[in-house]
Amino acid sequence: MKKIMLVAAPALFTLAACDGPAEEAGEEIDDIAEAEAEVMDEKAEALDAMADATDDVGEAAELEAQAEALEETADGI
Repeated sequence: MKKIMLVAAPALFTLAACDGPAEEAGEEIDDIAEAEAEVMDEKAEALDAMADATDDVGEAAELEAQAEALEETADGI
């Protein structure tokens, strides 16, 4: 039994150390989610800039609210 463990243990560690397809797919999904969050942040910055540029107080408040909602969504990703 000890001989089997001595042979099997290194093989198990080798398999455990390998990046499997599932791990690679998970990392790719994380990268995509991070990119989406960055895009949302950029959109929020653009909305803030539009709010600063407008003279209409109501429109500025609406744009700022949209920007805040996007930032919160991006932070949640």
